[in-house]
Amino acid sequence: MIERSWLVVISIALGAQVTALPSFAEFGSFRDIKVTPDLNQAAEARGELRTDAQEAADLLNVRSLVERIRQAKREKSPTNTRPLQNARLLCMWRIFIASEEVRKAVAAIDFELSSSYADMDSLMTRKGMTLNTLNTYNFMQSGALGIVKQSGSFPGGNTPTVNQTLGITAFGTRTALSIVNLLVVPHLFSRKIDSPPNTLAIFFDEHHRPPDADSSYLWKFFSTPIAGSGNTLTRREILIKHWQSFARLNTTSEITLKRLSQAPDPNESMSENIRVISQRLTLLHDLKTHLEELDGSLYELHKSITVD
Repeated sequence: MIERSWLVVISIALGAQVTALPSFAEFGSFRDIKVTPDLNQAAEARGELRTDAQEAADLLNVRSLVERIRQAKREKSPTNTRPLQNARLLCMWRIFIASEEVRKAVAAIDFELSSSYADMDSLMTRKGMTLNTLNTYNFMQSGALGIVKQSGSFPGGNTPTVNQTLGITAFGTRTALSIVNLLVVPHLFSRKIDSPPNTLAIFFDEHHRPPDADSSYLWKFFSTPIAGSGNTLTRREILIKHWQSFARLNTTSEITLKRLSQAPDPNESMSENIRVISQRLTLLHDLKTHLEELDGSLYELHKSITVD
């Protein structure tokens, strides 16, 4: 009876937690996203520059140079002239710079992922040791009290009342330890946040502007809408809604965002637990995936100016 009552309480608690989260309908259209333009196969069949390559050319401010090189290729004009060679060299240089920006950002995220995995392993090890200890105590007390209880069945043993008391104590302790394992232990272990802010801090803070914002192609890429999408949201804003949808990110909680981005105030002491680190890992992996989408656009632009 006691165990059934606890199950009811747990179910109600879990149900209340789920209903407090935003519904899928609210952010459903952002559950599966990409941050590059949709392809126009009809335009490609006509020989036009691929949509994502067009956007990359505009991002690097080399659209006119790319069209000049492509025009020479279509007309089978000499492509080894100095003006065309200079145009191609400038395009290649800017493609290289943008690609290196992506690599630098991805390397930073990889480091943050490795650090978060190390912190996660530390907390999971402590959690596992505690669970093993509680399970050992559970079996030990259940076995010991069970032996004492059963010994009362022999002639001259304890009275039935004592036996039942021992049984209730054993089963009650077992239930209590199980509840501790389920509800207390997962939230028991935490560590102080002592790492510098990670890449998520840049995307969580809508007012953030890096020192190299004027010259950063990657920053410009995420600060502008997707070309031809008809959506006025910037890529950064799309990512936030995407995380709200699939990762249940609570953007209204300043404390949650600080913990996930490892960015407490200078005089603020803040801790993180396994759940926070797990969500951070999910967001960092997703951010890394969408950062690398720019590589595909740069590759298509590179192909479009390559001379056979």
